[in-house]
Amino acid sequence: MSRPKVLVATDQIGDLGSDVAGAALARGFAELADVAVVPLATGGRALAEATAALTGGTVTGSASQWVLRAQGLVLIGLAQRPHSGWAPESSTAELGEWVLEALRGADAAKVVIDLTGVTAQDGGVGLLAQAGAALTERQVIGIVANDELELAATGLTGAVARRGYGAGRDVAEVLAADAQTKALVEGFGVGLAVAPGGGAAGGCGAAILSLGGRLLDGPQFCHSLADIDTSLARCDLVVTGCNELSALDRGGPILRSVAEWAERAQRPCIAFAGGEELSRREVRTFGLEAAHQLSAAPTANELTQAAGRVAIGWFGR
Repeated sequence: MSRPKVLVATDQIGDLGSDVAGAALARGFAELADVAVVPLATGGRALAEATAALTGGTVTGSASQWVLRAQGLVLIGLAQRPHSGWAPESSTAELGEWVLEALRGADAAKVVIDLTGVTAQDGGVGLLAQAGAALTERQVIGIVANDELELAATGLTGAVARRGYGAGRDVAEVLAADAQTKALVEGFGVGLAVAPGGGAAGGCGAAILSLGGRLLDGPQFCHSLADIDTSLARCDLVVTGCNELSALDRGGPILRSVAEWAERAQRPCIAFAGGEELSRREVRTFGLEAAHQLSAAPTANELTQAAGRVAIGWFGR
């Protein structure tokens, strides 16, 4: 008789990164099932490390700027200094300079730019001015926050309006900034000012789209790298996890994504999470069969033990 198959795809849990937390959960199921682990991240250095685990690539750089190089792929990220909620004078030129430096001598056909650390609000002008020429003739992907995938650069509900009104600016100032941003972004291509995702990362989304690129969030990118749909089709159970599962945020973008993937594949999904204990009915509304409560900062061994107990409930001895 063939052994059951389990797919583990989790967020970081406590101080444990996605890969370490996933491996710890996998060990708990390994006695009774064949387990595949897919590390996930929303962005930042954690996404570079997850990508390295999936591709066999190498991450170099610092905590504020990094690059991953793998066969046919370069992933570049930079964490800018925080700006206030309203900083129209800020620039993405430093990101463009880092992209240009990272691409020097690289022949990778696919360039992934992690935009989740961008705080500038120049519509991506600095990025294109510095690195636009180096990005042409390449497949470009921009990584953005999940809640910015549909965000336009301008308009009543666009990025400029969101930032301006959120910072308490008056209507005239916001409208002037919106018009200025529209003129800049439309210079990249007609319609980009209102294109879905164009407002992501201070307008860098529009810059990526102008290059013929795509915008993805971190989980979507990891999904494409790992061919998760194939693993989902073969597995009997999907396991995920997060720091805190609550009715407010439903565990965050990674847990929500994994639950959605499992639901599409018609596979049961369970979660290991900290936070308040939720009713079975609430958990079901999140796309989960069950949620197993964890302490605030579990060790890897504690995760393995918790997973082992749950594995017995699913697959017996």
